[in-house]
Amino acid sequence: MKTSKRIGGILFCLLPVILAFGIQIIVTFAAVFLKIFLQVFANWELLAESSDPDFLSESILTPAMSSIMDSQFLAGISAFYAVIAALVLGFWYWKRFCPKKQPRRSISSIINLQMAGGLVLIMIGMQYISTYVVMLLATINPGWYHTYEELMKSVGFGNVTLLLAMYSVIIAPISEELIFRGVTMKYAQKVLPFVAANILQAFLFGLFHANIIQGTYAFVVGLFCGYVCHKGGSLYLSILFHMMFNIWGTFAPEFLNYSGNLIPLHIPIFAIAVCLAAGGIFLYLGYILILDKATRMTHN
Repeated sequence: MKTSKRIGGILFCLLPVILAFGIQIIVTFAAVFLKIFLQVFANWELLAESSDPDFLSESILTPAMSSIMDSQFLAGISAFYAVIAALVLGFWYWKRFCPKKQPRRSISSIINLQMAGGLVLIMIGMQYISTYVVMLLATINPGWYHTYEELMKSVGFGNVTLLLAMYSVIIAPISEELIFRGVTMKYAQKVLPFVAANILQAFLFGLFHANIIQGTYAFVVGLFCGYVCHKGGSLYLSILFHMMFNIWGTFAPEFLNYSGNLIPLHIPIFAIAVCLAAGGIFLYLGYILILDKATRMTHN
């Protein structure tokens, strides 16, 4: 493949991410504008009668901006954006990459107990490995972690609501998998070998989160989501893996994550995490090999 064509193909991989980012900006600005407009409309008579130049700021704009920063409102914006992005990128993925004449694989042929067990082990192992990556970054620059903590609190992860749980566990995994492991990675694999395509989509996935801690965390998760999707041959698998990851991150009790200073305790925890991830990959790949063998025998 010519270098210019490869570069063009790589640049084209940015379009799904740019589109998703554009949808996010439009939804956010529209929601904020609507919130302010409704606040002004509800106080229109008072605004018209008031001669105080500070009335608009103190009685309308300040309360409106306060409600905009409410965690429920922010979670609602995130959920609404993710639904629209899922519909748009889902249509793109279906139109461009879903075979129309081939029979669809049944869910039972994609996911079974061994494969799901492998994904669970990979997820648990990667949760701890990712935590240690975050701890390392926080040690390098505590400010990065402070920014990340404030972001999580602003969205409401300190007190998870039903809306936030639905967004985190269901809506976001579907939307993000369609964007990154779906459209982006599929286009990247047309011009790059899988390893490079997987790194590219994971890098864009991390960049999309717009802060060092969450971006690095997302990059690591994105690599494994891409691997799961590629090896299993189905986007359903990376969506399932992503959902598992977010369920743990949203609902796992704090005592499961040791954050103390006893290094002798961290070493075995990290070793166990690596073993769990490796064992999960072994189970996952084992089932895929069995499935491939059965498929070849059927075709022969």
